[in-house]
Amino acid sequence: MEDRQRTVYLREEHEVLLNIAARIEKLLESASGNDFSERVTSLSELRGFEHRLAGVVEHCHAGDRLVESVDVSHLHPEERTRIEAEHEQIIRAVNSFSEELKCATGDRTMAMILPGMDVVKWLRAHVAYERELLGRIAVLGRHRKKTAGKKKTINEKKSRHIAKRKTSGRAAHVLPDTLESHPEL
Repeated sequence: MEDRQRTVYLREEHEVLLNIAARIEKLLESASGNDFSERVTSLSELRGFEHRLAGVVEHCHAGDRLVESVDVSHLHPEERTRIEAEHEQIIRAVNSFSEELKCATGDRTMAMILPGMDVVKWLRAHVAYERELLGRIAVLGRHRKKTAGKKKTINEKKSRHIAKRKTSGRAAHVLPDTLESHPEL
């Protein structure tokens, strides 16, 4: 995959993560309400999120996908470190939320609300940071391509000019005697 396709893929992944965060937040609000049947329904839907939560963890475990999949040679070491730290924090938050979710009942949903909101908070902050980095990477990538394109054009012009001079210089030495100008003429 080229860098542009990888960037598009990561942006799509960010949308999925934000949708998951929004859905979890909405379900947590319902689970913290006074209506028992709503709490039970929300709790059931949250438990059905195990696969999606596994996808969140996969984003974090993918070997810092942003660092591996997109040209980030211009990122500072502290930015890479921050991405890794956020991934670890998200994994901890998801694990904590999953553990509380296992123990939650229709009567006891409050213990899972705070860990769930931590997941939402960390996901949103992390996606915002990665989007900022991707935006900067895209701008720098376009700048590099423009600069590289200009250098290549200048080099091509020079090489053509040099090639013409070399050819004409060689041609003078290779011409047969009959074509050389005669000193008497």
